[in-house]
Amino acid sequence: MKRFVKFLGFGFALALAILLNKPVDAQPRVGVNINFQTFYDELSPYGEWIDYPEYGYTWRPRLGSDFRPYSTNGSWAYTADNDWMWNSGYDWGWAPFHYGRWFYDPFYGWLWVPGYEWSPAWVSWRGGGDYYGWAPIRPGINISIGFGSYNPPYDYWTFAPCRYMTSRYISRYYYPYRNNVTIFNRTTIINNYYGARGNSTRSSRGYYTNGPRRGDVERYTGRINAVSVRNATRPGRSAVSRNSISVYRPSVTRSGNNSSYAPRTVQRYDRSSVARNSGSRTDRSTNVRSSRSDNNNVNVAPRRESANNDRSRSSNAIRSSSARRIEATPDRSSSSRSSSTQSNTNMRENQRQVQRSEAARSSNDRAAIYRQRNEEARQRSEQARQQQRETQVRQQREAQVRQQQEARSREMNQRRASEAASQQRAQAQREAAASRSRAVQAQRQQSAPRVERSMPSRSYESRSSSSRSSSTPRSSGGSERSSRGRGR
Repeated sequence: MKRFVKFLGFGFALALAILLNKPVDAQPRVGVNINFQTFYDELSPYGEWIDYPEYGYTWRPRLGSDFRPYSTNGSWAYTADNDWMWNSGYDWGWAPFHYGRWFYDPFYGWLWVPGYEWSPAWVSWRGGGDYYGWAPIRPGINISIGFGSYNPPYDYWTFAPCRYMTSRYISRYYYPYRNNVTIFNRTTIINNYYGARGNSTRSSRGYYTNGPRRGDVERYTGRINAVSVRNATRPGRSAVSRNSISVYRPSVTRSGNNSSYAPRTVQRYDRSSVARNSGSRTDRSTNVRSSRSDNNNVNVAPRRESANNDRSRSSNAIRSSSARRIEATPDRSSSSRSSSTQSNTNMRENQRQVQRSEAARSSNDRAAIYRQRNEEARQRSEQARQQQRETQVRQQREAQVRQQQEARSREMNQRRASEAASQQRAQAQREAAASRSRAVQAQRQQSAPRVERSMPSRSYESRSSSSRSSSTPRSSGGSERSSRGRGR
């Protein structure tokens, strides 16, 4: 029996140790499995699918140019299991903000690449001073390997004051994007990872960055109430309550060939449009490369080469092929003359191509200047809208204060009116009581003389009756005396 009890206790301790040392998995535990076709079908009503040369099918939301992932129409929620999770206000936010990655294309804007793994937010974090910032992680970045040296470009970042991290209206307090370079240099990367803890293999499955620590944020915002994450049964907007948040997070199956799935409607990558806008893209890629070199960033996925580079490569290929043809031709006068004529024609064609490429570069430079001016105008308009929103918020607060003051003044006036009415009623009661007392006194005064007048008559009658009674014995005595005299 003792051996059995000892064996049972040892087994319980072993099971407890295994349970505690079990690696944390960030993937959802939901009995729903989907594939990429679900992404294609569910997101098609809200945007367009584009066949991108580097990443395959990518999705672009049907929104304005002001859209930025993990910035527009959403806020951060601190969860008990996953730390900081992006709570999107879009109906389609359950997929692009928790699966896959975002990247920016100069012509198409922000594009999303589907992925297999679920995360509360695929972003990189920075902090320092009164700033917290986050930026989307590009496709191809392995978080568990060398992520600390990776920094997204400057224009990927969104910065906000620390005290508004838990606010549902944090988008009202974003710093202007034109200040990103200055704020970036004042902050440092936050390397807090989640997932695969305690796993010796250090698998990349389940890795993501969970942002600033709870205790650090509470120094600015006060106590944070963590909410629990619940699993929704169908796609749609996340439902937020006081203590929980429900989000649709199924498991994406890796078995099978996802390349066999495709959207019903696909746009092809327009090379001509990209060539017309290659100036702005070249300027943006140059900024990205400079920011990476300045911050010791790693090389992410290569960008697609521009149309001008394609032309230069084709011209080089033409030169090399023409040179090979000249070397391979036999030493004959007629063939040499024809080959020289052909080579001269090729050289002239190459010169024309070079001239066209130079003209295209000059036009691209002008387009870059034009796009830069448009970007500056957009930033100014965005700043004006931000100031307008702040003015509206201030006016709303002032209106609320005025309404409260007016409500207090009305309440005071009502109290004063009620007090005056009560005083008037009390005065009327006192006056009525005084009038009743005066009426009673007047009645008493009127009844008093009648009593006094009737009293003398009664006394006279009593005196007359007494006199009558006294006179009666005297007469009897006289008669007796007269009788006595007569007898004598």
